[in-house]
Amino acid sequence: MGCHGVVSLVALLLVLLLRWPALSSAWAPVSRTITVDKKGRGDFRSVQPAVDSVPDGNREWVKILVRAGHYKEKVTIPKEKCYILLQGEGQSTTEIYYDASNNGTVDDLHLLMRGGSAGAYASGTFESATFTVLADDFVARDIAFMNSHNGFDKRNVSQAVAALVGGDRSAFYGCAFTGFQDTLCDYTGRHYFRDCFIKGAVDFIFGYSQSIYDGCTVVSNVPMSHSRQPGWVTAHGRIGASSPGGLVFKGGEIGGTGRQYLGRAWNEYATVVFYHVNMSGVVIPQGWDGSKNVGPDTMFAEVGNTGPGSDMAMRVPWEKHLTDAEVKRFVDISFIDDGWLAKQP
Repeated sequence: MGCHGVVSLVALLLVLLLRWPALSSAWAPVSRTITVDKKGRGDFRSVQPAVDSVPDGNREWVKILVRAGHYKEKVTIPKEKCYILLQGEGQSTTEIYYDASNNGTVDDLHLLMRGGSAGAYASGTFESATFTVLADDFVARDIAFMNSHNGFDKRNVSQAVAALVGGDRSAFYGCAFTGFQDTLCDYTGRHYFRDCFIKGAVDFIFGYSQSIYDGCTVVSNVPMSHSRQPGWVTAHGRIGASSPGGLVFKGGEIGGTGRQYLGRAWNEYATVVFYHVNMSGVVIPQGWDGSKNVGPDTMFAEVGNTGPGSDMAMRVPWEKHLTDAEVKRFVDISFIDDGWLAKQP
C-alpha cells in the first residue's frame, strides 16, 4: 500500500471514530461467560441449565455463549434473571428449536392483557414458545429460534410461537425467528431488532410491545396452494389510546411466497409503521385488513417504501398519513430508547 493509501485509511478510521464515539466506549462489560456446547466441551450441554445457573436478582451482564449446533429444547429466561447476553455463533449454525403448539386461541393472550384469567392461557400461546424471555435487560446475538410444529403439514395449522419477548429493554442482533402461525410474540416492553430474519405466514409478528425493526428481513412462507387466503405480517394491539406501543419497521424488506396483508388490528389501538421498506409483490394491493377492530385510534401507516408491493393506489382509505413530525417520532430511536441500548454489552 502506498503512502496515499495509508493516509486515506487513517483518515477513514478517524472519521469512523468521530462518528461513533459512544459506541466504542459505552458498551457494558461482561462479568463472566458461561459456555453451552452440545458436544460436551463447555459448562453445559443445553441452554436451559446455563440460564438456571444465573442467580436470581443478577445485576451484572452474564454472557451465555452457545456454540454452533441445533438444540432441541424449550428455554425460558424468567423475570428474576436479568442482564443476560445470549450469544450464538451465527443464525445459520446456532439454533434453539422445538415443536410445541397451542390448543387455545390467540385471544387467550388478549384476555390476559385485559386482566382476565391466565388459567387457560398458561397452556396456550404463551406455553407454545420455543424461547421465552420475561426478564428485563436482555440481549441476543447471532442465534436462531424456531418452532417446527407447522413445518410440514399446513392444512390444519395451530399457533406455534418461536420466541416470546415479554421483558423491557430487550435487543436482538442478527437473530432468526422461524415459524408459520404466530412466529414472534413481541409481547410487552421496549424492544430493538436489528438485521434479524423473521419468517411466518399468519400474525407472525404480534403483541402489545413498543419495538423498532431496523433493517430486518421479513419472509412470508404462505404456500402457493394457499395463495387465495392472504396471511398477516403483523397483529398489534395496545392497552389503550394513551398507552405506549407500536411496531416500527425501518428499512429491510418483505418477501417470500403467497400473499400478505401488512397487518390486522388486534384491537382498535393497533399501531404499525413501515418506513423505507422494500416490499415485494407478496403484499396485497389494499395493504391492511380492516375486517374487524379498526377504529379512529388505529394507526397503520407507510412512508417512503419501495418495490412492487409498496404501490399505495389501492390501499384502504382509512390508512393514516403522517406529518413529518409524526414520522420522526416513530422512526427516531428515541421511540424506544432513553439510553438503555448504549448500556448493553
